Amino acid sequence: MNRTFLRNTIIQAVLLMVFWLILSGHYDLMHVSFGIFSVILVLLINHPLRRRLFALEEERSATLNLSRLLRLSFYIPWLLIQIAVSSLQVARVVLHPKCPIDPALLRFKTKLKNVSSRVILANSITLTPGTITLEIKEDEFLVHALMDISSTAIIDGTLPGQVARLYERRPGQVIGDVEIIKTAAGL
Repeated sequence: MNRTFLRNTIIQAVLLMVFWLILSGHYDLMHVSFGIFSVILVLLINHPLRRRLFALEEERSATLNLSRLLRLSFYIPWLLIQIAVSSLQVARVVLHPKCPIDPALLRFKTKLKNVSSRVILANSITLTPGTITLEIKEDEFLVHALMDISSTAIIDGTLPGQVARLYERRPGQVIGDVEIIKTAAGL
């Protein structure tokens, strides 16, 4: 077992026990025993999740550096502009008297190399109005788009390319095998 993981588990156990004692306000054997039992139960239930998160944290901390933070400072304003533009596009379509939506499912594969970059891409897609990430399986994404214009930044690789630039200087082509599945409007 990794020393850092063990240390974090002990710290969490102590903090949970202190929290239990503060909230209960009783320090007799029965209440303290219930607290110890509850802390052990919480730690056992959360152990698989904490293991996975710890592995992701190690991956992220191994690759976090100053140049990535600088690229992130450019990515966040770019994403905010994309969100604003998409909001206006969706508002225009929704307020249009005929409500010309044309929903579709996009299935594509990405060449993003780590889990963190795929999670950032999925969240960025979902944050952008008119699109939502429905499913991720390894490197394959399934995204619902409200209208054609909502999906253009995904299809042309702009959004995945911006995410890839957070991790690489020149990522190249990031997506491939794009499949557009038209769905019935008004469902």
